[in-house]
Amino acid sequence: MFDAQIAATLLNRWDAGRACADGPPQLELLREGKLQFKHEGGEVHANDIPAERRLRVECLTFADGSCAIRVAAVGGQSGWTQWAATEPSESAI
Repeated sequence: MFDAQIAATLLNRWDAGRACADGPPQLELLREGKLQFKHEGGEVHANDIPAERRLRVECLTFADGSCAIRVAAVGGQSGWTQWAATEPSESAI
């Protein structure tokens, strides 16, 4: 099992139990578990799509090369998706 799979499971359970789980407080859970990761975020949109339809993206990259990501619509009311894990690329293993 990769670190991102563990983190996604923990964070999704954390999110389900809290009405407003956003940002660093939830990441402390991973730090307490001694998981090493880099946290990055930003906004993306395609060139042919209006800027108001852009997405917020958060990515956690772990020492084993695996990643956990989630997305949300900027200004949307639906909130963040659940965290999803990706396995490391062949070159990272």
